[in-house]
Amino acid sequence: MANATTGSPWTLDTADVIKTTPGYIHRIIWTPVSDGDDILIQDNGGNNVWKLKAIAGDTNQAIEYERVIEQSVNGFNLVTLDSGTVYVYVR
Repeated sequence: MANATTGSPWTLDTADVIKTTPGYIHRIIWTPVSDGDDILIQDNGGNNVWKLKAIAGDTNQAIEYERVIEQSVNGFNLVTLDSGTVYVYVR
């Protein structure tokens, strides 16, 4: 699957620069495959939006981690994604 950023939520499974312009993020959900997997999301300035190491995961991606943001961000870079899928709800 490739990153899909049309509409909301974005569905991301590959680390990449997703958005270089400002935007509004409502919430982020990550479904890792294994415990110990990492996610790191930063803005264009290198500021962490979300950094987390999974304490549990599931090969069916049934375990979710959620971060409610409710703020504008200056770009969106999915720097690290060890496994799983990230759902980004934008406005």
